[in-house]
Amino acid sequence: MKNENQITKLQMITFLIQTQIGVAFLSLPYDIHKFAKGDSWISLLLTGVFMEILVILYLILCNRFPNQHLFQLLESIFGKVVGKCFTLFYTGYFLLTGSTILVLFVFILKKWMLPYTPYWVILLLIVSIGIYIAVENLKVIARFYFIASFVLIVFIIITPIAFKDGNINYIMPIGHSGMMNMLKGAGHATLAWQGMEMFLILSPFVLATGKEKVKAFSLVNLFITLFYTFLTFVCLIYFSDDQMGLFPQPVLYLLKSFSFKIIERPDLVIISFWIILVGTSFISYLYGASLAGTFLIKRWTRKSFVYLSALICFILALFFNGENEIKQITKYTTYTGFIFLMAIPVFLLLFSLLFKKRQKGEFNAKN
Repeated sequence: MKNENQITKLQMITFLIQTQIGVAFLSLPYDIHKFAKGDSWISLLLTGVFMEILVILYLILCNRFPNQHLFQLLESIFGKVVGKCFTLFYTGYFLLTGSTILVLFVFILKKWMLPYTPYWVILLLIVSIGIYIAVENLKVIARFYFIASFVLIVFIIITPIAFKDGNINYIMPIGHSGMMNMLKGAGHATLAWQGMEMFLILSPFVLATGKEKVKAFSLVNLFITLFYTFLTFVCLIYFSDDQMGLFPQPVLYLLKSFSFKIIERPDLVIISFWIILVGTSFISYLYGASLAGTFLIKRWTRKSFVYLSALICFILALFFNGENEIKQITKYTTYTGFIFLMAIPVFLLLFSLLFKKRQKGEFNAKN
């Protein structure tokens, strides 16, 4: 591997965190509350436990192919023809997810900050930012993500202000929604972890041993679980059961209720920071789609596929700009997320174990 493609453990951690925390966490408490009510925070803890099992399965799969990323791994397991078909499917998945991120981002931004700005202008700006970073090599992208991770500290520091006006009785008695509803909420929350499949791409580029990757990847899952649970818990004790059903983005409504002497609308400041999180998440999917593209058409450079992927996401996002269209594309992304986040990786592991497939010879992951 070339030096420019190698990243450290810490950079891998911030890369995965930035990919997973994007648009979803603003509405996550509202989405889970539909099922688990005041026990939504428990649902997220249950999801974290389940996702840790998936983390272990990911690691077992990657240990069987230590120097190959996802698209090389697919060819090693299924052969070139079938492997390229799966790569094509992953390309479509990355493009669909990237488009969904854009659609939800513009929808929320127009609602909260820029109601009179044309849809396509906001879309063009975020796509341009995505291209600017995504054309760089993996090390540059990872370094940017590390710097951008400090934005998360803002959310972690500001959100606890709600404790002084919170009411713990809103979530009492613990477990009142019932185990089935908590499990339904946990199942629905799984898609908030969408982005962890990027580990299958990053794994061979990380300068770490197998044990170090286990610790790093598990740390990512722990942080994501606690971050989502913390935000949801704060929203649950701040808003009553009836109020939670009225606020599609409870995190923003929570921050809007705060008042500071020097900041009249803290929610607008927070949205400015949130834009960075959305941008990094979109960049990751541009990177994934462009890397997949280079394995489908090897004559093209990854940079060319970044531009093509961004154009496709831009066009798709233009068509899905109404509320009904947004629900439709989000529904599609949810269904495909289950397939590409969980079903296919688990199937790859089982297939490789059943037919004793593993890396043969020396490979260098290409970035």
